[in-house]
Amino acid sequence: MFRTGPWNWIDKHLNPTAGRRPAGGKRIISLVLVVIIGSMLVLVPARQAGSVTSASSMRRVSLDLRAGQSAFVVTIDSKRVAGSFPKGFVPIRIGADLAFPMRAVIEAAGGVVRFEPLQSTVYFALGPVAGAYEFGSKTLVDGSYRTLVRKDLVRASGKTGALFFTEDILGDLVIASGGTMTSSVKNGLTSIILQIPSVMKDVLGNEHDTFPAKAGKMRLVTLAPNLAENCFALGQGSNIIAASEYTDYPEQARKIPTIGAFSNPSLEKLLVLSPDLILVTDGTPLAVVERLRRMGRQVYADDPKSLSAIVDAIRSLSVVLGVPDQGFEVALSMHRSIARVAETAKKLTRMPAVYVEIWNSPLMSAGKGTFVSDLISIAGGSNIADEANTPWPVLSEEFVISRNPDVIVVASGMGAGELLGRAAFATVNAVKQGHVYDILGDYIFRPSPRIVKGLQLIADYVQRASRP
Repeated sequence: MFRTGPWNWIDKHLNPTAGRRPAGGKRIISLVLVVIIGSMLVLVPARQAGSVTSASSMRRVSLDLRAGQSAFVVTIDSKRVAGSFPKGFVPIRIGADLAFPMRAVIEAAGGVVRFEPLQSTVYFALGPVAGAYEFGSKTLVDGSYRTLVRKDLVRASGKTGALFFTEDILGDLVIASGGTMTSSVKNGLTSIILQIPSVMKDVLGNEHDTFPAKAGKMRLVTLAPNLAENCFALGQGSNIIAASEYTDYPEQARKIPTIGAFSNPSLEKLLVLSPDLILVTDGTPLAVVERLRRMGRQVYADDPKSLSAIVDAIRSLSVVLGVPDQGFEVALSMHRSIARVAETAKKLTRMPAVYVEIWNSPLMSAGKGTFVSDLISIAGGSNIADEANTPWPVLSEEFVISRNPDVIVVASGMGAGELLGRAAFATVNAVKQGHVYDILGDYIFRPSPRIVKGLQLIADYVQRASRP
């Protein structure tokens, strides 16, 4: 959520240079914690990041194909591109549908096709239209992560092979992205017309091209550590020319020049750098965002509040950056990891109560409306802070003790030892049963691919506590 009010309350209780652990190499509490808690002071934007605009904001792609012929034509809006299929591979009929070699058509239409040998998987994307085909299992994965076994899509000619699409498959992929498809046949010529969203809105309503001119080559500035992390996950880390303080993952990110705190970046430096796109998220003052826009800078904003929203945010960012195939690969991996944890959680015989401590003085936790609470639920636990009905509640010792949590996760950076030393907590079930865990706050506070690691850790803690 984007800040409109002062930070006085947060500054008073959570100075990022306070809360140091005792000497011995223990790290300082991450500033990300301050960013997360700061959202309790902010108005919630009504829009969902990654939503597409009206039907008029579409790119029209038409395909003219004939069964048995290698030549084809793609028309993008008014630009006509003639193409040909690889030798030995031409469109064929599979039932009532025309099937055609996928790579040639996608690339001629301005998309990307990428094969990952180690995964034996091809990832493909045309703007927001994306998917994958896994050759080992002969499985097609569409834009909604649904899977369909289609052995008939792989065709061989001599020692080479090609992946084919059918009209129905292409239509399903386009519809999943918010677009439409129509097809017709006249005198043996199959004409397929695609309407693909060409504009995407971010969480603040800013519009961004889904077919950016500088695809994969934008000069980027990231005003939150997780945004830099997400760019690296999408293969775009080398394009970041400046970042906010506390940008520290992966290791290469530490070398990026900084332009100040996420809440108060140097606008003068931003002017000199002239980035193509500035990425902002939860904690960036709206006044800063508006001033950047008045200065003519392109700003992309996201603010995910659940694990699925984090997956969507990373994928939407990949479309805006012009690397949607990379985004689909990352998103698919995250989606499947989350699904595996959720499936395991269904088998638990009970839901252990979980308390996550994000600060120790006063006691603070994460409640409803946060992805921290969401990951507890997906892991099979019950978050005691949900009862407070506020995203980032301040809790009393009496409240925590009375809820008698089965699992306590210390994410404040102060360590589990500090909590175990509290005499008042000695009767709590988690303390008595040895289910108090220290976790790196970045694993559960940063909306990045590493949130999956946090989910897996929480799930492990919950599973241990659920055993008789």
